[in-house]
Amino acid sequence: MHIAFMSSRDIQVRHSAYGSREMDFEDNVDVGIEVGDVVKRGGTGGNYAVHIQDGDPEAGTDITLGVIKVAPNNTATADGKGTVELVGPGSVISGKATTPANINTAAKLLAIKLDFVTFDRSADTAAGVLTIDEDEGDDPNVHGLMILDGDIEKGTLEVMTAAGLIFGSTV
Repeated sequence: MHIAFMSSRDIQVRHSAYGSREMDFEDNVDVGIEVGDVVKRGGTGGNYAVHIQDGDPEAGTDITLGVIKVAPNNTATADGKGTVELVGPGSVISGKATTPANINTAAKLLAIKLDFVTFDRSADTAAGVLTIDEDEGDDPNVHGLMILDGDIEKGTLEVMTAAGLIFGSTV
């Protein structure tokens, strides 16, 4: 499978039936968020899209909205808008593995297929590098992404979003 990453965050929606929507981004929060980043519900009153943090999404806690398609125009002093490609139960997302050496053979990839994991962010700011954390360990009661497949040469994974991501309940 060939996956061509075109954004600085390298996360892409591979399959989703939810479309795209313009969303609000809060002033002085997530300024500098980029195309290919993943966002969830948050901010003041839970009325804004905010970047996914390290260890997100957590089933029963986080409501993942989707992947940034058009970067938001919020600033340090003004709210803004950006376009998000929405995801929901069954959507497939692809991105780089946190540790590509952990999936560089067919046997290593097979050993983690269908495991539940989360994203890894190198820093809990919009500037942090975002990857899919295959190191996380399988926990379907907490982790909101299920590994479907990967590319052992490119060090990438495809994951499916779990129902608990969207509706705030465990899988």
